[in-house]
Amino acid sequence: METAKLSQKYQIVVPKEVRRRMRLEAGSRIDIYPLDENRAILMRRSSSSVQSLKGLGKEVWQKMGGAEKYIKQERGSWRKK
Repeated sequence: METAKLSQKYQIVVPKEVRRRMRLEAGSRIDIYPLDENRAILMRRSSSSVQSLKGLGKEVWQKMGGAEKYIKQERGSWRKK
């Protein structure tokens, strides 16, 4: 666990190990989500909204055998009607 101190201007320095593991650089944007009075989550903001959605629902497609297989099955069902 790393520790940071809040300055008089309400600023913190993200510890070196955290910056390294999160691949943060000077100018990186981060989101902070408060959970309750004592906890918050710090997340690196993606450079684009499209990039942040990359891989979303990946496990769903894997369970279906992949997107290609699903699309072929779906298109095949159109012909049967």
